[in-house]
Amino acid sequence: MYRIGEKPEVGSIAPDFKLKCSDGDDVRLSSYIGRVNILLAFYRGAADPYSMRWLSRLSDDYLYFRSLDTDVLGISPDSVDKARNTATRHKIPFKLLSDPYFKAIKDYGVFDDLEDGDYAAVFLVDKTGRVRYKHVGIAPSEMPSNDELMETIRMIA
Repeated sequence: MYRIGEKPEVGSIAPDFKLKCSDGDDVRLSSYIGRVNILLAFYRGAADPYSMRWLSRLSDDYLYFRSLDTDVLGISPDSVDKARNTATRHKIPFKLLSDPYFKAIKDYGVFDDLEDGDYAAVFLVDKTGRVRYKHVGIAPSEMPSNDELMETIRMIA
């Protein structure tokens, strides 16, 4: 049984991953290290309307996140095709990554073994690859506001 949000701890090195993006390319977290901060947004997938609202909220302020030298990566257990459809249908400007085997989801401690899916969670990884902030919730409605996230990003800059 997995413990919600047990790992990784704030201050620790973020687990690296290689996942397929909605555009079909492989994306590694390590490729961002030294360049930008990364906001990892774990969401339940296209079938969850709360997740879609959360992605839309993140999309609304994407350019502002970028102005803070931060990129956003959405991660769900959806297939690459579903992630592509989500990105197109909801006009998501950031990369949506497919984790159908729950590798990154488990590495970040957000696997829901009762539902065989993931919890909603957000991790802020700084340019050195360290987890600087995390919030794990049962539902996307429990995620911090964009304003809270931006304030946290400004604090680590």
